[in-house]
Order: sequence, then C-alpha cells, then structure tokens
Amino acid sequence: MADMFSILAASYKAVPQPSIPAGSKFANVDPTLWQGTWTAQDSSGKTVTLKIMNVNGYRATVRFEGPTGTGGLQTGRVFINTNHVFRIGTSQITLTAPGKMTISTVITDAATGKQRLETDHATLDS
Repeated sequence: MADMFSILAASYKAVPQPSIPAGSKFANVDPTLWQGTWTAQDSSGKTVTLKIMNVNGYRATVRFEGPTGTGGLQTGRVFINTNHVFRIGTSQITLTAPGKMTISTVITDAATGKQRLETDHATLDS
C-alpha cells in the first residue's frame, strides 16, 4: 500500500493557479480606479454587472453577474496585477482607462463543447 502512495506522490504535479495570469507581478492599486458597479452589454444586448469592492493593496472582492437567466453569478477575492488585469471564473477583466474596462469571457456551448470568446466593454456607473 505504501508503494502505491509513493508512486502517486512522485508523479504528482501541482496544477498552476488559473486565476492568476502567468508572470504576473503585484503592487498596490488605486482603489478609486476600481471600486464601484460596472455595467456592460453582452453580444445579445443583455446587461452584465460587475461590482468591485473592498479594494485593499492589490486585492479586491468581486461580484460578477452575467445576463439575467444565465445563472452566471460568481463572487470571490481577486488579485489585480500590475497590468491592471484580474480573472474570475472564465473571465479576464482589464482596466483600459479610468471608468472603462474590457471583460473577456470564454463561453462553452453545452451541446457541442465548442468555445468562443465574448468581449464586452464596461463603464463605471456614477
């Protein structure tokens, strides 16, 4: 039995953290650039909402809600890298200018398994 576990342990490889882009560097960010409610329209014209709160250093709490009826609600703590990028679920969010960001999401068709990239442009609600 011990031999089986030693074989498994020797073959084990840690899976890279998918929520942190490879080569990322982290530094404190300006919370005023990030905090608030962001909205965008997806390719079908439905509203996508992203709420960023509790920005401290390079960490933030995010609530990301896809179009109504899609079941696309994700929440979590994220790490904002020095390129103004963070990931949550299958989405990558990039701050492109003050009050503007791009949300890129990989969408998988449940019937075919094919994937496509949806890119939406969000603005900070005042």
